[in-house]
Amino acid sequence: MKQTLLLALLLPFLTVASAETYRWVNEEGVVTYSQSPPPDVKAETVKIRTTPAGSGFDSKKQLEELRQRLADSAEDRALKKAQKKEQAEIKAENRKNCNTARKNLEQLTALGNRLYKTEDGYVRLTEEDRQKKMQQAREQIKEHCKR
Repeated sequence: MKQTLLLALLLPFLTVASAETYRWVNEEGVVTYSQSPPPDVKAETVKIRTTPAGSGFDSKKQLEELRQRLADSAEDRALKKAQKKEQAEIKAENRKNCNTARKNLEQLTALGNRLYKTEDGYVRLTEEDRQKKMQQAREQIKEHCKR
């Protein structure tokens, strides 16, 4: 009985090139497998599925390939997340620069007395300097205020 169980467990792992395997049940109800049929009992032929030699089936190799694909996809997700974060930061910086440029243009346009606010205080601009700064503000608006 133990031999039959052992044979049944090992049978799927055996690679038989061209030999046939037979299965039959004896008088006691025990299932037996063998490479040759018994002389006095009707036995059925069992088809064993084996992997052909050179088929490229390698479970360890396939597992490593799967792990690599998973790692690659995780790296791709992390890269996309970092790119989205960077794009969001660039967008926020552009929005800030756009608002600053618009305020500068508004201040330069509204001033009749040509006073211009700087970090150090107010500066009186010549008309030529005022026009230059207005042009710079317009260029900054074009650059940073894209919709």
